[in-house]
Amino acid sequence: LTVALGLAMALDRSVRGVTVYRAIFYLPSLLGASVAVAMLWRQIFGADGLINQLMMLTLGYSGPSWVTHPDYALSTLVVLAIWQFGSPMIIFLAGLRQIPQDLYEAAAMDGAKPVRQFFKITLPLLAPVVFFNLVFQTIEAFKAFTQAFIVSGGEGKPIDSTLFYTLYLYLEA
Repeated sequence: LTVALGLAMALDRSVRGVTVYRAIFYLPSLLGASVAVAMLWRQIFGADGLINQLMMLTLGYSGPSWVTHPDYALSTLVVLAIWQFGSPMIIFLAGLRQIPQDLYEAAAMDGAKPVRQFFKITLPLLAPVVFFNLVFQTIEAFKAFTQAFIVSGGEGKPIDSTLFYTLYLYLEA
């Protein structure tokens, strides 16, 4: 949520081309956590996947199989989840647009620096939006079944490093 809020604040400017950046950051969220995305992720981070091929070309050595190595499998799924921060970013952006600019102008006239404005104006007025995003992202976190099932081969391997609660319930049922 911190990354999404920071990015929303950066994209809440009236700068030329900002709508293109908003679309680029939101696009991965449209793909969602589907089976196709999980399969693509498995191919990119596999032993002979795109990441290892790029490492071989640039660094001269290949990395591990990111999705089957016990030390990296969970991190790979975390990156997949972070990759989809576009939805909370758009919600934060809508919340930022609702804050009157007069408040920031008055605070600046009173000598408040940007950090103080953030903690005294932005964050308190965004509290309902932060709460909504927190609940929404918690629900999304419990829906991590698809990615874990596809990437781990349906068993939470290696060494149960990708065995989320939803996958565990599926395996025990």
